[in-house]
Amino acid sequence: MDNQLKQVRDQIMGWVERDEEKIVELFSRLVKCQTPSPPGDTREAMALVQGYLDAEGLSYKEVNAEEIMPNIISSVQMPNEGRHLMFNGHLDVLPAGDEPGWIDDPWSGKIADGRVWGRGTSDMKAGVTAMLFAYTYLSQLRDQLKGKLSLTVVSDEETGYGRGTGYMFDQIESEMEADCVLTAEPSGTDAISFASKGYMQFTVRVATRGAISGYPNESKSSIRIASDIIRDFDELEGIQVDVPSSITDILSDPQRHERYDELRGEGAADILPLITVNVGTIEGGSSPSVISPDCTFSVSVVLPVGADPYMIFSKARDIVARYPEAEIEMEGVDSADVSDPDSEMAHILQETVEGLGWTKPEMVPDVAISDCRYWRYRGTPAFWYGPDGSDCSASNESVSIEELLHIVRTHALAAAQYLMKDQIEEVDTEENNPEGSYVSETKPKHAAHKPEIKSLPSLRVARITAKAKSFNHIDPIIGPLFDQLYLSLTQASVSVGAVPIATFEEDEEGNGYELIVAAAYPVGPEVVSGDGFEVVELPGFESAVTTVHRGSETTDATWNKLRRWISRHGYRPQEVYREFYIVAHPNPPELWATELQQLVTRK
Repeated sequence: MDNQLKQVRDQIMGWVERDEEKIVELFSRLVKCQTPSPPGDTREAMALVQGYLDAEGLSYKEVNAEEIMPNIISSVQMPNEGRHLMFNGHLDVLPAGDEPGWIDDPWSGKIADGRVWGRGTSDMKAGVTAMLFAYTYLSQLRDQLKGKLSLTVVSDEETGYGRGTGYMFDQIESEMEADCVLTAEPSGTDAISFASKGYMQFTVRVATRGAISGYPNESKSSIRIASDIIRDFDELEGIQVDVPSSITDILSDPQRHERYDELRGEGAADILPLITVNVGTIEGGSSPSVISPDCTFSVSVVLPVGADPYMIFSKARDIVARYPEAEIEMEGVDSADVSDPDSEMAHILQETVEGLGWTKPEMVPDVAISDCRYWRYRGTPAFWYGPDGSDCSASNESVSIEELLHIVRTHALAAAQYLMKDQIEEVDTEENNPEGSYVSETKPKHAAHKPEIKSLPSLRVARITAKAKSFNHIDPIIGPLFDQLYLSLTQASVSVGAVPIATFEEDEEGNGYELIVAAAYPVGPEVVSGDGFEVVELPGFESAVTTVHRGSETTDATWNKLRRWISRHGYRPQEVYREFYIVAHPNPPELWATELQQLVTRK
């Protein structure tokens, strides 16, 4: 350790020792602020954070999507040029009160037995407290550091609806871009998370005529159909995924495999490369004497690193299409994310923890998602290292004061070391990864989707329409249409699905060539036309050519390729076009997937 780094280390260690009581007190006060999500109201906790920063003379600005869900960013520019390091943490926590076994108020923030108790202690108010103090210490050492240090404290991480970190990227992207990101989500002090699995959620609704139970000749049972679909969803778990080597290396090494199971539970390593399906809720029927006319169930699909969310949902939709009585609606998706476990910051964290006399932490992939994904999707290294979180969703959640102070020291010291260097150290990837660096694993890469012919079921939607002179005039029209439709539906208390649809048809009654452009959302059978929107049944296609467009750029080039494919393969396009925005906002643009659908007939 060089002399300057040793001086910085000694200064930080002294400050933490001096501030132990202050750190614990702020942590306890944060826990007392009730921030369950939903509803996700973090105003009281954010006021406490802002008061702390005000007292330390550190400026910040709010970037809020909703009044009850504030987000802030604070930055310190060092006198010398260098890299940008970002601390990131969230104030919303899991709900509390329904779990059996609480022996105290879940929001007590009680300090007892060397621990602080209450909901959100591990996920992640201990981490937010640690980063607040680490950020303060480093701001006082700015003359010895290089580059820039930022702190983002956000809301809406638990629900993931994009009103926290995702919204800040939408509004101030250049300020959110960084060279490396650290967070203190609960990892356990013996592990550093470099990857997370993804999640997809959708709902399936089944509707039949219904009848008295003795007359199955008059109606199928919605519950039986739902049961068949649920069984068929086992096919999703058989889809093979091209998992990156940073994950497969754990599986192929017996010692690492065993160690991962020790850290994350018996059998955890075996499911790392697998897609898993869970039916979380199911509702239907009214009486044992009635053949159920309705059944609705919700599904969560956990996606390993390397899985293409569009391909999984496409398979699920094809399964549901086997049953004409059923329809599927996407609720949301968060793709898996990964950073290079052999990067500079990964090594700095491990060395820092070891230097503090703690066991060297393992680099592990996790199942839980975090806001690290917003940076990992963009190829930015992002890691989390925090306290034990084994009881973060259970009664009597708590964090030891010893772990809390350790996290303060680790984040402050690791960040200081990173910001004292001029540039990222080159890691010798030749030996560890002969095919090249891990960078190729940190950004989404999906195989090109070849056009395919399939039938499409009819779909009930709420829509709003306008006219365009040609395809070249669509872009300025479709965005405002979706905004207007979304507003009308929410004002009518209609739940808006996560898969918007655009349709384009030639206006046969118009004078000259015009297109009817429609923005639409799938809706259930209970929704009827209202103020500002109409509910219609989009007809099914017996034969359609489909393909997938990736990213946020215009779909024009993909449409042109699709038309050329149609012509070469002996089909005739009809003037009916649809775009399904399967993976869209709040996911980053590089993950977006749009299914293009073209009605065709044989020549």
